[in-house]
Amino acid sequence: MIMLKDRRMTVVGRLEGLIQPDDLINQLTFIMDANQTYLVSERLEREERNQTQVLRQQQDEAYLASLRADQEKERKKREEREQKRRKEEENLQEEKERKLECLPPEPSPDDPDSVKIIFKLPNDSRVERRFHFSQSLTVIHDFLFSLKESPEKFQIEANFPRRVLPCIPSEERPNPPTLQEAGLSHTEVLFVQDLTDE
Repeated sequence: MIMLKDRRMTVVGRLEGLIQPDDLINQLTFIMDANQTYLVSERLEREERNQTQVLRQQQDEAYLASLRADQEKERKKREEREQKRRKEEENLQEEKERKLECLPPEPSPDDPDSVKIIFKLPNDSRVERRFHFSQSLTVIHDFLFSLKESPEKFQIEANFPRRVLPCIPSEERPNPPTLQEAGLSHTEVLFVQDLTDE
């Protein structure tokens, strides 16, 4: 008789020759009884292994489900961020176009009340345009804002004397000064400082 014992197939009893049926049953019963503890132990081990395997499989499935859920959340967040970024870009572009459409026409070079301004942008490029002395500094800001290469947030600085021009309305100064009131001359070089990341 062969059975699984200590995790391998082992001969646990041997019967040879002709045996009466009653003797055969008695011998088999004796061998079974003698090895019952091994059989029970093997069954329990097998059940435990099966339970462990099922548990591990359930844990793996739960982990994969959680991982998929996390990946899906992250994908949705990325999509939302990208959608928000695109919307902000669209809004910015629309705002630039509005500012450009609202700009007053550029004065002619022979207009004695015009100011020629050369702007130095943060990317080291230069832009030149004429404005009227009577125009508000806001017009300068709107012109620069409408440029494709201009940063989203910026301030405009004059060099002599070094100062930031108050181009945007504020609580202290709801109406920014005109170019003349700001002390600009007929030809000026102004510097655009990028404030986007501040």
